Amino acid sequence: MTLHLVYRSYGGENLKRRPFYYSKMLALISFVRAATEVKGAELLFLNDGPIPDDKLAVMRHYGRVAQIGEEAKGMRASYRAALDLVTTESWTDDDVVCYVEDDYLFMADALIALTEAVAGLPEASYFSLYGTLADYDDPLERIEHAVPRDWKAQPDRRVGDRVWFNRASITSTFAARVGILREDLPIFIQCIPPFLPRRILDHETCLLYQGFVPFHGRELFFGLPGDFKLGLRGVVRGAVLVPFRIALNFRAHRQRKPHLLYTVTPNLVTHMEHPVISPDRDWVAVAEEVAQWAEDNRMDAPSSAIRKRLSRVT
Repeated sequence: MTLHLVYRSYGGENLKRRPFYYSKMLALISFVRAATEVKGAELLFLNDGPIPDDKLAVMRHYGRVAQIGEEAKGMRASYRAALDLVTTESWTDDDVVCYVEDDYLFMADALIALTEAVAGLPEASYFSLYGTLADYDDPLERIEHAVPRDWKAQPDRRVGDRVWFNRASITSTFAARVGILREDLPIFIQCIPPFLPRRILDHETCLLYQGFVPFHGRELFFGLPGDFKLGLRGVVRGAVLVPFRIALNFRAHRQRKPHLLYTVTPNLVTHMEHPVISPDRDWVAVAEEVAQWAEDNRMDAPSSAIRKRLSRVT
């Protein structure tokens, strides 16, 4: 089994709420630090448009670099290009691919834990190193996580000294067995609807490949909790999306065998965005460790940039 690590990067920034220590350099160095712990891992940096020279130098040192286009094409195009790699690369079905967005902070042993889970959880097809451990017996949490009425988590599993739990959904940073992802690729493509230009339906994707119908009753019109917008525009949008939601429900019925998603707890990775930063770790301490690792590996400029951010304590 070979672990293929696909790091999706974009040269610009957005308006998300970030912790004071956040930087794309920190995310990148934390990723390569974790990747170097896995013997034989293959790194591919998939860049949406041009990338600043300092980050590009790090990428070229640690792996293969591919650019989608001369200009940035957007999140959806980047995601689709990453997914299509399972059809264009000569990876075996027994391999594992891990897709990573460029605003996540990794602990050093995160990808070691992933390889252990791949071997120790044969019933799992998809893996996440980040995600809240929800109490699905609590009705309010079921609403918050928008889980279907028939959702029931599989029992927790232990691999070594880590606990993995069955989760309803995750974001676009995840790992998958290559053969399973090839089989489920139509689901992923169907959940990149062209009429929702700024959205990828991560939640619906995960429900579908796990064999659950995402929409029941009034949800066919209003969508999942928090999805419906008040006003005339929301009503029109709801009506237009009904056929699309029905099509997603039909897709769930065609999923003959559920392909389960498991997430590790405590988390080994966090999305660096408020308010969804994992509470499991001292991420400031992790960032300091990343800066020290960069310095130890003679990456003085990245280390200095990370430490500069860390000094901006508010």
